[in-house]
Amino acid sequence: MERVLIVGNGYAGSQAAELLAGLGRFNVIRVSDEEHPAYCRHLLPELAAGERNPVDLYLPAGNGGGQAVPVRCGSAVARLSPDARKAVLASGEEIRFDKALIATGARVFIPGKLRDMFGRCGNVRSMRRMEDALSLRGALGRKGARVVIVGAGRIGVLLSEALKRSGARITVVDIAPEILPTMLQPDVAAKLRPHLESDGDLTVLAGRTVDRVVANGGNAEALHLSDGSLLPCDFVVLATGVVPNTEFLEGDWGDRTDGIPVDSGLETRVPGVYAAGDVIRFATPTGKMEPGQLILNARLQAEVAARNIAGDDASCPPLFVGNVVKIGPVLGAVAGDVGGEGHEDFRVGDSFLRVTMERSGMAGFQFVGRPGDLRGLVPGVLKRVDAAWLRRALCVPTGLGLVPPLLAEAWAWA
Repeated sequence: MERVLIVGNGYAGSQAAELLAGLGRFNVIRVSDEEHPAYCRHLLPELAAGERNPVDLYLPAGNGGGQAVPVRCGSAVARLSPDARKAVLASGEEIRFDKALIATGARVFIPGKLRDMFGRCGNVRSMRRMEDALSLRGALGRKGARVVIVGAGRIGVLLSEALKRSGARITVVDIAPEILPTMLQPDVAAKLRPHLESDGDLTVLAGRTVDRVVANGGNAEALHLSDGSLLPCDFVVLATGVVPNTEFLEGDWGDRTDGIPVDSGLETRVPGVYAAGDVIRFATPTGKMEPGQLILNARLQAEVAARNIAGDDASCPPLFVGNVVKIGPVLGAVAGDVGGEGHEDFRVGDSFLRVTMERSGMAGFQFVGRPGDLRGLVPGVLKRVDAAWLRRALCVPTGLGLVPPLLAEAWAWA
């Protein structure tokens, strides 16, 4: 029976492990450096805010549609040697394998300057793992705790939104001129920011950096910012972006800066070793190779990888990229490729929409507004509807986004 090693216990690792175990032809060995079984990482802000408990985050057995596979939690892989078909755990134990899936996700990237400043401060955490959320939750025992979040990307924004509901006093600091700098263009993000700063004690200090830390008794008690201000704090969260977890891989895997490169079958340049989830770069419909994930993408990649490990010749289509944050009743969303120069702005119901056009087709969009107005926009990107059709569709005030015109067009084609 072939031995398949799966490193990681997120959505991709869980999906692939269950599918392979369900075939009954493989000895599936699943290891993870985390002490907890697979869980919904996007719910960590709510766990930190005390709105959920750990058990609420755990993925149910069989979530991947196959046979549940026990995870060896707390078993970090120190080295993976593909030529020797061997993984060495941090404990020194060796695990031999015939094929493998790398599904180790990503971790928070902490710039060297911040690492040097905060390295010995006991009240400073990153926010990517369950133990990080539980640590922050324990520190927020009193109402009005002063929390500084360094980084206004998706993780920082979602965490700040959850913590303000808990009664904490939140300050978000970022070097960028606006929130969500890798997700929305600054003038679009500026439309979402007032919703983040309302209904709670939350302030965004954009265009600033942390210059110095005032420490006392092993904890950070205040931060000196680049504008000369002093920011008192009880707890600091570093949410400064993510990098793929690939440091344990030995040998030549290609450029791993933004993720492991894979082919359409999710196989790396090492035969018999596959990768899926946040740890890879994948092809998008516009032909670009992008990091970053949606849960559905991770699961589809895991399914393709599992099928190929089992001997099939499956191929993963170019995958849609996007992200969304919910601030109270308002969504900020991005989908597709928004890096092009040509774009048009629209009102969709009560919401704002910026569409990026490429060769007269809809390549991507940025959105701020009501969830109902978002419906139909993702199919618009996937169909790459042309600019003239889009203008006509959005001139009809339906209150349902693009749903009615898209349905009408689909009916006409039937």
